[in-house]
Formats: sequence, C-alpha cells, structure tokens
Amino acid sequence: MAVYASPRQTVIAGPPHHIDAVIAAVDARNRLARRIDVDVASHHPTIDPILPALRTALADLTPHTPTLPLITTTDPTTPADFTADYWATNLRHPVQFTHAITTAATQHHTFIEISPHPLLTHAITDTLTTTHHTTATLHRHTDDTLTFHTNLNTIHPPPTDGVHEPEPHPVLPTTPWHHGHHWVNLGRRRAAGGSAPAPGTLLGEHITLATSPPAHLWQARLVPEAKPYPGEHRLRGVDVVPISVLLQTLSVAAAECGATALLDVEFEHPIVVDRSRSIQVVADDHSVTVASAAEQQTSGQRWVRHASARLGHRPEHDAPGPAAEADGRELIDYDVSSVDELQRSWGVEGRPFPWSVGPCRQTPSGLHAEVTTPQASTVALLDAAVHLARLADGSNPVLMVPAGVGRVHLAAGEVGACGSVEVYRRGGGGGELVVDVVVKGPDGRTSVDIRSLRFTTLESDPVPQNATDADPRTFVHAIEWRPWSGPSGPGHSDGPLATVAVIGRGLAAGRLREVLSDNGYRSAGAADARYVVYVAEPCSTEETDVGCAVRMSGDVSRLVRTLSRRDGHRPATLWIVTRGVRESGTDAAVRQSCLWGLAGVIGAEQPDLWGGLIDLPDDDNSGRYAAAVSRVLPVAAGTILVLRDGEFSAPALERVSGPAVREPLRCRPDSAYLVTGGLGALGLLTAAWLADRGARRLVLAGRTALPPRSAWDSHRDDPVLAHRISVIRNLEMRGVSVESVALDVGSREAVQALLDQRDHLGAPPIRGVIHGAGVAESRLLTDVSDESLRHVLWPKVAGAQALHDAFPVGSLDFFFLTASAGAVFGVPGQGAYAAANAHLDGLARARRRQGDHTMSLDWVAWRGLGFAAGADVVDEELHRVGSRPIQAEEAFAAWEYAQRYDVAQAVVAPLPGAREEVRPDVGRGRGAGREWTQMSADEMLDELATGLRAILADELQMPQTEIESDRPFAELGLNSVMAMSIRREAEELVGIELSATMLWNHPTIASLSEYIANRLRPGDDVAPESETASETSVLDALFADAETATAGSESGR
Repeated sequence: MAVYASPRQTVIAGPPHHIDAVIAAVDARNRLARRIDVDVASHHPTIDPILPALRTALADLTPHTPTLPLITTTDPTTPADFTADYWATNLRHPVQFTHAITTAATQHHTFIEISPHPLLTHAITDTLTTTHHTTATLHRHTDDTLTFHTNLNTIHPPPTDGVHEPEPHPVLPTTPWHHGHHWVNLGRRRAAGGSAPAPGTLLGEHITLATSPPAHLWQARLVPEAKPYPGEHRLRGVDVVPISVLLQTLSVAAAECGATALLDVEFEHPIVVDRSRSIQVVADDHSVTVASAAEQQTSGQRWVRHASARLGHRPEHDAPGPAAEADGRELIDYDVSSVDELQRSWGVEGRPFPWSVGPCRQTPSGLHAEVTTPQASTVALLDAAVHLARLADGSNPVLMVPAGVGRVHLAAGEVGACGSVEVYRRGGGGGELVVDVVVKGPDGRTSVDIRSLRFTTLESDPVPQNATDADPRTFVHAIEWRPWSGPSGPGHSDGPLATVAVIGRGLAAGRLREVLSDNGYRSAGAADARYVVYVAEPCSTEETDVGCAVRMSGDVSRLVRTLSRRDGHRPATLWIVTRGVRESGTDAAVRQSCLWGLAGVIGAEQPDLWGGLIDLPDDDNSGRYAAAVSRVLPVAAGTILVLRDGEFSAPALERVSGPAVREPLRCRPDSAYLVTGGLGALGLLTAAWLADRGARRLVLAGRTALPPRSAWDSHRDDPVLAHRISVIRNLEMRGVSVESVALDVGSREAVQALLDQRDHLGAPPIRGVIHGAGVAESRLLTDVSDESLRHVLWPKVAGAQALHDAFPVGSLDFFFLTASAGAVFGVPGQGAYAAANAHLDGLARARRRQGDHTMSLDWVAWRGLGFAAGADVVDEELHRVGSRPIQAEEAFAAWEYAQRYDVAQAVVAPLPGAREEVRPDVGRGRGAGREWTQMSADEMLDELATGLRAILADELQMPQTEIESDRPFAELGLNSVMAMSIRREAEELVGIELSATMLWNHPTIASLSEYIANRLRPGDDVAPESETASETSVLDALFADAETATAGSESGR
C-alpha cells in the first residue's frame, strides 16, 4: 500500500503486471481502479536500493523546529525531526494521509488545501465527518483572484448578534432593490409550422396536397399548457392524449375525404403530453394517420405514428353483435363516486371532458348508463362512452386501455347534451375485453356507434420518460475484446487430488489430455473429475447445422445435469473449448457458435460449477495451446475467453460510435423484402418499419397462413387474427403490396420453392431479408431434451442456414438476423434459445468477413411484445444485469442507427454508461456491509435465516412469522417469477452470485441458509480440493506478496 488517501481511496505500488491484475480484479467487482503513470514506484520495496545513498546525501542537513504545529504523513503521532532518516522513511513508507487528517481533526475544524487546483480536498472530505469544513484555494481555468476570495469567504465565521446602539436609528427603505438581468428567451425557431389544434381534436393548419387523388395534411403544435381539451387524462401518472380525442381527430379528417366511418382503427403508441410536440394528421381516400415528433430534439426529429385507420365510404346500419354471456357474474350498480374510485384503482386519473353519469348499471349483455354534458358535444359523449365501456368488466382489477376499434361512426351535425350509453360485451378473457358501444340521444338518434372496441392489459407504464425521444447511441453496443488477467506462471494442479475429464474424441481433445497429464492432472470420468472440459468436435459432412447444434448443446446440457447433482463435498468446474468462433471464418466455427450462447446461461443457472469457455485459434496446432488452457482451469473466469497470440481476452460492451459507414436504410420500390416470422407481433411492426423506409412489396412468412381474403371480415372475434389483418390492410392503404405465405423457414426445399414460384410469376427479386422466426421454451439446462432443443433451434438455426444458402453473400442489400441479448448476458431457462441466437451471431460474423451487409441484432426484450409479453422472469433478469426492456420506438431507432455501422453483432440494450461489462451486477446491495466471514457458524446461519425470511416475506406478501424454517417454499406459493426476484435480493444480501436453481435444490429457509453459508465459508464444509480461484484470491495473493516483500526489506535494514 503506497498511499492511505481516505477510507475510499488508496494508491497501490508494485510491478506493472501485479498492478494490472489488481485493476482487473477491482474492475470485476464494479469498482474504480486506474493506473497512475509514474517513473518510479515510491513507498515500495522497489526503491530500497537507493535509500543508503539518499541518507548519505542528506546527512549534512541541520533542521530546525518549525514555529507552526506540523503533522506529517509519515507518522502523524510523532513530531518529525526532518533528518536524513526522516526523509528516507518518508520516501519508503506508505503515505498516511487519512491518518494525519484524522489526527488534525481532533484539534481543528477548518481544512484548507493550498494548491493551484484541488487534489486532496475530496480525500479530506471522505475522511472527515460533516462537522468539519474543507475548502480549496484555487481552481484551474478560473479567475485566480475571484476564486481565492470566494473560497476565503467560506471560512469566515457568521457574524454574531451585536448590541444595538440606542434610538433613534436611521430609516431605511423596507423594499430592497435587486439589480438583475431578465433576458427574453426567444427559443429555437421551429423547423415546421403548426397552429394550435382545434378544440376536441389534434387538427391544426389544413393543407390540401397536390396529389392524385388529393391528400390532406393538418399540422398542429401541441403544448402541455394549452391542450385541446379542458380536463386531464393520466394513466399511472403519465399525462396522455385521451382516445376520444384521437377518434374525433380521425373522424373529422376522414369526413374531409368524404368518408362516413373509420375501419380497423389501430392505437399504436400513446401521445405523452410532457413537452411541446409537432402533430401531423395525413388523410387520403383510403386511410388516415396521426403522428408526432418532439420539438427541439438533440438527435434529429423522429416521427412516431400513434393511430391509423382505414376510411369507410359506405354506410352500415347493422345492429351491435351478439353479446357474450354474463358467466354468472354479479351485476353491479355504479354511481359517480364509485366510477371515479374504480378508475383510480386501475390507474386512470382525471376526466378530459366534463360529463356526469346518472343511472349506471351492468346488464347481462354489458352495461347501460345515462350521461349528461354541460353543453352539446360529440367528443364529450364519445369520451364518456369510451370510459364507461371499460366498466363492462369492472371486476377485472388491472389497467386496460383501448388498443383498436373495428368500426367507428360519429353522427354529423349537432348532438344533444345528454345521451344513453349501451355497452354490449362481445368477448374477453386472457387480458382482453371486446365491446360494442352505442350512444343515443333523447330522440333515439345514434350519435356514437363503435364496434369491436378492444381493450388490452397495460402491463407497464404507458411510455418510459422520453422513450420515443431517447438517443439510440446509448443503446447500441458492439463486443470488444479486452486483455484478461489470468494466472501468471505455471498453473497449480491442486496437488494429487486434481482430476480432469476431457470430453471429446478428436485430436484437440487428445492433445489436451496429454498436456494436462504433464501438468499434474489425473484423468477421471465426468462423474468424478474436479475439472470437466468439453471440447467441441468438428461436425461431419453428413450432419446438418441444426443437427450439430442439437448434438453439442445436448452434450453440454447432460454434463451440466450430471455435475449439478454432486454434493457440496465433491465440487466440479465445467469448461467448454471451441475453435475459431470469434472470427467465424469457417463453417465448422459457425457451427460451434451455439455453445457461446449456452455459456452465459450456464453461468446464470449454475454459477457454482461454471468455469468458462475458451475459444482457441482455428488451426491444427491445438497442442501448443493446451498448456495455456491447463493454467486457467483452476481460475473460474465465469465468462468467454479468447486465446490469440498467447494472450487471453474477455468480452466487454462498447457503445457503437464514430463516423457512420452507410447511409440511412432505404428500400427500393422495385424490389421485395422478406420477413420471416412476419405475422407475429414483432414481424408486423417490422413490416411497417420497412414500409416507412420505402418498401412497397413485402413477403411476410409465418408458420400459418392467413385465411382467404374473402373470409377476413368474419374473423373479427379473433383478436390476434383480426390484428394481423388490420395491419396488412393498413399497409395496403399506404400503397404496399403484402404477400403472406406459410413457410417452414428451416426447410431449404420450402424456401427454394417459394423463390422459384415468385420467379415463375415474374415477381420482383427479394433484395432484403429479416430473419425473425423463432420459438422460445423456458427450461433449465438440467431439464432439456434433444427434442426440446431441436424444437427451439430449428427455426433459428436451420432457418438461418436455409436463407444463407438461398441468398449467397452479395445477393442482398441487407440481411438482418434478429437475435437475443440473452445469448450475451445469460437468462436462466433460456439455454436452447440462447444457443439458437448465438448461432445467428456466428453466421453474421461469417458473412460480414466476406463483405456482406449482414448484422445480428441481439435485442433485450421488447416491452409487452414477442417472447417478452408477460414474461416477468425476463424483466427480473434484465434488471439483474442493469438493463430493462425497450419500447418498440427505441428498438427501431436503435436499429436505424446500428445498420449504418460496420458491425456484425450489435447488442441493443439500455445500460448505465459507467458499467457495461458482460456480467451480472451482484454484491452491491443490502449485504455489502456485512462481514460474513467474521461471523461464527451459528451467527452466520441466524443472520442468513433472518435476512432470507425477510426477503421471502416481502416477495410473498406475508408476515415473517408465518415463514417457518422447515416449511417448503412450494407450500408458500413460490413461482418462477418470484424465484428470480428472491435470487436477486439474496445476491444483494450476501454479495455473491447464486445459482438460478438454488430455491428448488434448497427449498426451505434452513437448507437455503446452510447452502449459502457453505458458499460464504467454503473452507469449512466443502471438499478438501481447493476451490477455483476468484478475483478475491488474486487480490489476496498479490497483497500477501507485497506484505512479504515489505517485511523482508524492513528486517534487512
């Protein structure tokens, strides 16, 4: 230790390789460590040889006793004599700065650092309590005189209350004059015009566009201080434009185009009223859309489409559809207060328009209510109808919001100030509610007619703050390879008990066995060996890509199952060895890439037995790398290591930045674009995104084709199918030709047949492919089977390979592979899915090496969409690694940004700027201050049981007294989502990473406490074989070396 700067700052001196190892170990704990560039390491045994010469050179010093008290950093408790011995000791011994400050603080209150810029002020503040005052003298890049006197004024004591002279006093003005500048903030000039929206709508200045047929554009400026409705409308505290205003906007715009109704209305994203926004409403003979963009964006204006609809030109007078049965539910009467209270319980606050409800009662078919408004207003009646429609399922306690409407007709002309609202429940369940709504006036005339109003559950807040305006540069990352500080010198073999099992029959596995034997390891079977090394074997020419992935993933999964069943007295460490996967320069390397996805999942599910993955160069000289592999086996890296040129590297995430190499994505109007998984939730959004980029011909491939077009209107009661049809119709209204096909994308024959058929019909060539097909299946690696692996791997692996064969390098403008960040971070239960997505990463690297514009996009979960819909476990794991799900707007903005860079694998994840290493963030929570290793065995078990009981009680929402030490968690109602949350809290409690399966393997408070205690005190209860080294052991070893060297030099003086 060179400098004791403060309780939170130290300086360590030593040889560069030791310092690098300390920095790596501290970085692994998510703490700050940086190298200080100096020529000589003072305060360290390095300078011992010059000390005699220094004493000789200073021997003639004749120091005097200082007139001011002086406390030295050499020995704060002893007066200094400033002789030659003092200066030699000062140079050699640690700087005890924090001790000197503590000593001074016993007699003094104010500390002033005299220097041209504060270097020690922060260390002083860290050392002292808030009862002391610390200040600097000067600051660089400031006016010296002003800064000096400003700091000087901070040390003067406040004036005391003096004795006033007797009356009379001079009379002073009671109102002081404060001279100040008041500048007029002109703001930035808006790029586009726009007037205030008309009341009850978002329609502003109207422009007729010279198109054939004519189109219409309304531009408005929406500001929070002047909304086009008198009240408020908040969802979970977020102020959003109400659906009634959007429907009124679409209807008025449609009427301008001669339409009488709206069809297939889709509400895509809410309009958050948190800042000034530019609003554009565009309508033609076929469709109408509402879009907005935040003003004064720093990264360019991005338009977000919020709502769209087709235009209906023929009046329809059919009666509301047959209502669903009441299912024996109790019919409820509502009054004004109960309606407001119920909506607040859902998370709905405010009322955009003034209306009051009279008699309101559920009926067997839905709901009946009488509504009154202060003055005649269609939009006010519409607002009341939409709000009251939700009460048709008032027993459902979750927040549900309108997601779409089959048909809307609003009466033209004046309407009355009161109306009768009839709600007919058409269907529901599974987080949805579908109703028809009719509002009639006292004369029986229909003023509002809404068919198939579909409510869906809102799982999270409407929109994270500024989500649609977020900077995509903060989301897009590339994997960088940084030096990994492994063991120096020959690796230790744990003595005669160190056994190893090398799994593999190839030359590389055989050579590794020989070298490990030469280094002191004894061979053993996988069931008994201390270290188990799985060496990926090259696939045979007869084996398909998906067959190879199933075989290797199955081999590793079975090893995990075998090793996880060992008791704590026979620990095991599993390693995987691949070749050339980082570069993916050969087909064999691409086929092994699936193991990279498994690596992260093993670390998440079984951190106790996970050693890491080592990627060797893809050549025939595997024997010369075996020695390096043997040295790292005892060191549980817990990550992927790449060995190149004799050095190990580990992955880290770096934000993609710098000059772009491509123009923004633009699709050719004379080409077609294929989206696999195109009829799923993400596929349909992707299709609309391509249309926004100019695509006019889309081929959407899914496992199941759409029904014949003549039957489309008969499927409105199927919300999933109705949504697909609605999106396709909206695309067609925009001039996009959409071809939906049923395709087994994993079949080369099926893919080629599709291309041959299109060529035979003279269809335009496909110039871009987005491979989004996939299936997910949550199973721990200990539970997977070859059948479940094949089920998940088939669409991703076989599909990607079939597309790769059908579209050779250079034949496409772009080839995007939608993958998952779970292959990078590791999500428990997603082993097969991670393996499938890692294969896509490898294929992208292989095609990019050949100059192709291929990119694998490793997404975190899209909030509420795709495989993440309702998957709370995914949210928990993302939170655990410091991330979160992303909104669709954020995802597409990041996609546009990423594709402009020459990156084969883009990891799209919101991550804090200060930590982006690829490993979970554990050990920084509630248990960080506990000294677990200083406790006795009984104290540790008691403390663990108390802490775990509190965590479970909080998660299970039950008193701690009801959680008995020997009561199984399953009896308490524990599920997988709770297990992930409890695991994260337990990691914060004890400060170490824990297995994803620990709650199932140790299902009571007592057994779980004992398991964690053994993890915290491995030397007491674990087998005599030494545990794998960790960052802590690296630090301990280095400090032990430093202390030994220090002791030796001191004794030699």
